[in-house]
Amino acid sequence: MILEIVTIYIKAGQEAEFEVAFKEASQYVAAAHGYIKHELRRCVETPNKYVNMIHWQTVDDHMVGFRQSEAFQKFRALISPYYEVPSEMNHYEVVMQNPA
Repeated sequence: MILEIVTIYIKAGQEAEFEVAFKEASQYVAAAHGYIKHELRRCVETPNKYVNMIHWQTVDDHMVGFRQSEAFQKFRALISPYYEVPSEMNHYEVVMQNPA
């Protein structure tokens, strides 16, 4: 399993509108092949900073299957107008896990 973490800075004052748009846009990512789950979190100290954490079966499910699809274009069109700066995206794999 792969964890995609996207750091997003939203234009100040547009956080509520972004969250509404993100909720609508989520349908496109949730329908993608290899999608497992996702979670959007807002930073407590910096209210216009968010992380979007998406669990995928494989990196290719995200980078090829989703990112190269029409669904990604729809997803991006709904949320990118709120971006203050381009988002930063990375993929992570588990190297150690607490068993409890």
